[in-house]
Amino acid sequence: MVENFAFLLPVVLTLFGVAFLIVARFGNRSALSWGGGYLCAALGFLAPLLQAVAPVPLVAMTADATFLSAFLLYSNGLTTHFDAPRHLALRLGIAAVAYGVIAYAVFVAQSLRVELFVSDIACSLLMLVALLSSWRRAATWVDRALLGAVIFVMLETTVRTVVFFIMAGSPAMDAFIGSSYAFIMQITATIGALLMALTALASVALRIVERHRKASEEDPLTGLLNRRGFDQLIGENGHAGKNDAAIIVADIDWFKSINDRFGHAAGDEAIREVATHLRSLDWPGVAVARFGGEEFIAYLPNCRLQDAHMLANTVRLALSEQDLGHIGIDHSITASFGVAVTAAGDHTIHDAISRADRLLYLAKSNGRNRVVSSAADKAHHAGQEAGVGPKGPNLRVI
Repeated sequence: MVENFAFLLPVVLTLFGVAFLIVARFGNRSALSWGGGYLCAALGFLAPLLQAVAPVPLVAMTADATFLSAFLLYSNGLTTHFDAPRHLALRLGIAAVAYGVIAYAVFVAQSLRVELFVSDIACSLLMLVALLSSWRRAATWVDRALLGAVIFVMLETTVRTVVFFIMAGSPAMDAFIGSSYAFIMQITATIGALLMALTALASVALRIVERHRKASEEDPLTGLLNRRGFDQLIGENGHAGKNDAAIIVADIDWFKSINDRFGHAAGDEAIREVATHLRSLDWPGVAVARFGGEEFIAYLPNCRLQDAHMLANTVRLALSEQDLGHIGIDHSITASFGVAVTAAGDHTIHDAISRADRLLYLAKSNGRNRVVSSAADKAHHAGQEAGVGPKGPNLRVI
């Protein structure tokens, strides 16, 4: 039974290692470290098989090297996953000092107690450094579960080796294989490996899903929401009249001439500049999206028309005064804005967007570099029917 269990543990660790390496192919760097760590741990538990062809000290040094490498990789996977400070020099120093002491215990003192104690304590210290570095970065319950699994592994390793150091006496170097301690180590290590692997896999998988979701809803050029992300955030089928909200639609003036004269790279930089100004809109809960090309939309919840008009004009003025020499454009750029608010008869927020888009067209028609706003399309049509032109009482132009 002991032999079967000893064989099963490396198989389990190898399967987890391969699973992490497969996940790493989706672009997750921490999964690569986790996978390497589990494969090293599997080799460590297979190392006793070398005793049939190699001397015991060499087998011991090989096993300790693989376990230290495994925990170095685990700790690297943890800090990479949480984008935490790596403290690589410190961790390498701990591993190097521990391996030196282990070599003394194996070749000079010939003490199995000291060898196992130093190896296990060093592994716990490596995880402790990574844990302290990552502690405040856990954002989800899965992240916190992963840190809990790491704590379990550290405590299990530390308590086990301390108990063995105190109670084992002075066993011979070749007495480890087949000992009750080795069997207990395999059981507890399996539990710890399962907990840490499952929580790490879950946390890594969620990060990958979140990254792909973000990529599908975010404009890669500006970092703003794209159309899909905007609809997801606002609620494409939500009733726009439930709460007052304002829509600002912005479009860069003469953008084609910017591309033609200064190049597409400068045009991209101009788009980023406009995005930066819109992102700085000072309004609670504002959502800004790039709807394609040089067109942008800002959603301002619980915002009155006059407030939205003022904010749009602030962006317009700031943009027109911006020196763009640092991006290769020798003059300021301008933008036109249409501003509308939601109305009780709206079915979705896109009704308000359509009104703001029509007002943007008026801003373009009336000379560009201006803000045009209206309380509602209904009022605008009423003004037209009464013979009021596009600059009548229901429109506000700056």
